[in-house]
This record gives sequence, structure tokens and C-alpha cells, in this order.
Amino acid sequence: MESNTSMTYVELGLRLSLVGVFLASGLAKARTIDDVVLMWTRLFERVWPAKKGWAPQSAWGLVVVEVTTGIALLFQGTTRVFSLLLAVGLLAGFTVLALFSARNLIKLHCACFGRASTPLGWRHVWRNSTLLAFGGTALFLAPDNAGKALNVGGVGVSVAAAVVVTLIAFFYDEITDLLSGNW
Repeated sequence: MESNTSMTYVELGLRLSLVGVFLASGLAKARTIDDVVLMWTRLFERVWPAKKGWAPQSAWGLVVVEVTTGIALLFQGTTRVFSLLLAVGLLAGFTVLALFSARNLIKLHCACFGRASTPLGWRHVWRNSTLLAFGGTALFLAPDNAGKALNVGGVGVSVAAAVVVTLIAFFYDEITDLLSGNW
């Protein structure tokens, strides 16, 4: 297998990882929307108090954007590049929020995957930065991979890797708590 073809599967795996993360995150947020509304209310109280009434619409808007981004990442062509740009933008915003919270500029609880039990902090900065790097790398590789024929084995490995990344991202708080002895 030549190197250029290998990059096709790397891009596919990274993109499918983001599909899994955005779909899991969006659907989990929809399931626990009250926690997400609370997070938005706290954010608006700190940043734009006059608009804290927008929290429910903002929470549902985020759910729609995340799920739509996850679905759009499945498509090829211009949609793929646009959806990768959107994913990178969302992840950059999430990383900045986590950074602000970790630095105690805005204190938020992570409603990243629906539950808001963990304060948004440095662990979320690292997770979001990693996902941001995945998105940036996929975006960098995307133009070279348009329309290439794929084999079942390569796609299978890309899908398997994406499932692992999605599960790690989804259970990240639990994993870090377990490894740090905070259980």
C-alpha cells in the first residue's frame, strides 16, 4: 500500500472519529438538555447577562449544530471540507471555553456529552485540543483524498479506530477519574 493511500485511511479514520464524537455529544446533550441549558445560563450570566433567557434556544441550537456537523462529516466533496471547517471551529470554541473555565475566568460544568457533573477544566482542554488536532489534520488531508477508491480492510480499520476514539472521548471524564484515583 503506498503512502498516499495510507493517508486516505488516516483522513477517513480522523473524520469518522469526529462523526462519532459529534453525534454522541449532540445526542447525549439532547437526552440531558436541562444540564446543557444550565451550562448556557451560567455562560450567559457571566458573559452577556441581558441575554440569559436565550439559554434554552442556545442549548438546542448547539445540539442541532453538533448532530448536523456529525452527519455532514460523512459526505464527500465540498460538504466534507465545509463540515471539517465547521468541526474545527466548534472544537476551537469548545477548547477556548474549557481554557477559560480551567483558568477560572468562567466557571462552567462540562455538559460535553450530556452530563454536567464535572467542572470544565484542564482535562477538557487536552481532550478538545486533541480532537481539534484530529480535525485540523483531516482538513489538511481532505483535498488529496477526494474520489479515491477504498478497500474494505482499510475502511474497516478506519471505522474501528473511530469507534475507539469515540468511546474514549465519550467516557473521558470517567477514564481520567479512574486513572487519577478519583472514584
